[in-house]
Amino acid sequence: ARCNFNCPMCYVHMTPEQLKASGRQELTAKQWLDIALAAKEKGMLFVLLTGGEPLVRKDFFEIYDGMREMGLLISINSNGTMIDEATVRWLKECPPSRINITLYGASDETYRCLCGNPKGFTQVTHAIDLLLEAGIAVKINCSITPHNSHDFDAIIAYALDKKLPVQAS
Repeated sequence: ARCNFNCPMCYVHMTPEQLKASGRQELTAKQWLDIALAAKEKGMLFVLLTGGEPLVRKDFFEIYDGMREMGLLISINSNGTMIDEATVRWLKECPPSRINITLYGASDETYRCLCGNPKGFTQVTHAIDLLLEAGIAVKINCSITPHNSHDFDAIIAYALDKKLPVQAS
């Protein structure tokens, strides 16, 4: 339920403090892996790791590795801002089927207004470049809101320029 963004249209963006105050607790890595194993035993082949932002979890790579070792085909939904050189080096060793990056705008200003991150566009496009250089498959997701609709054409142009599939909702 945690995310490093605070988008007004999203309900999955609790801070650690909000999560604690709500009385809820996140499942542990072991609990997630137990659920994945039970689902695999029932025939599940694919898993999508998402959030909020899944990379905010300190145990994300433990969960990812455990599911990969089960033979599951893994995709990841991410806002891209926590994907850096070290993350890409790690993912390149055992890449996911695909990383779906949500592109919330076509400028840092749109990211500031929509997500509360004044460097978001720069961070995300850097992450996409790193992933592509590493040969990791990327798809662009785009959530259109009144706060970013003015960037829609530029988002599509960015995806076309990078030869990436894009899905808008």
